[in-house]
Amino acid sequence: MENDINYYRAEVRAVSQLTPNMIRIIFGVIEPDTFASSGFPDERLAVGFAECHRSGADESPEQPDHSEQPNYSEQRSYTVRAWDELTGDLTIDFVAHRGGVAAQWALRAAVSDVVQVSDALGWYNPPEDCDWQLLVADMTGLPALGRIVENLPAGGRAHVIVETIDAADWQELESAAEVSYEWLSGTGHGRAPSVLAAAVRRFDFPAGRGYVWFAGEAAESRVVRKYLRRELGWPVDRFEVLGYWRVREEE
Repeated sequence: MENDINYYRAEVRAVSQLTPNMIRIIFGVIEPDTFASSGFPDERLAVGFAECHRSGADESPEQPDHSEQPNYSEQRSYTVRAWDELTGDLTIDFVAHRGGVAAQWALRAAVSDVVQVSDALGWYNPPEDCDWQLLVADMTGLPALGRIVENLPAGGRAHVIVETIDAADWQELESAAEVSYEWLSGTGHGRAPSVLAAAVRRFDFPAGRGYVWFAGEAAESRVVRKYLRRELGWPVDRFEVLGYWRVREEE
């Protein structure tokens, strides 16, 4: 662990099945006065799991040894769906799937389970002269995208493209801005080739000054970054393209 990164203990307060392939977990930061939001709506932090279990989800987890301090060495990066500084509630949405330390933990998560979370960092930073935004994500980036959309100001314009595992994973997002949506399902997420880069390429960029935010699989993100920078010649301050995960990374 880096010495300049702070870590905080957080306890599960509530678990709910948000959609068929998304689990919402609300944590209570045990010392909320010590944790602070980065201020970016796509802020991301490391979640450390004390009892990692790499086997199948149907097997029983190992029993913890309460005589020893928890070891949070297994960490995975997640975006913050919501943070309430008054209550210390930290909401994180987990993609539910077989395989992977974090997904298996989330499928078994129960109230009072404890994890460790790090300081948060974010990247979403549209220029002040932005006339419109293109926001693109698969399910790993959907929590951050949802928070971005909900924080868009009145008078703003954005087009959203989201790739989900299933159409039942589509979500209703509220916004004061003028937002149009393009929901795609059945592709990406390690199950089939993603179509997000192709969707960005066919997007009819409006007139005026735009900003693109993209979060998805690493190889797909490289295609989008190359398209914006090399083919369209966009300056780097007008887009943020993030690779959140890699196909077969857990393997």
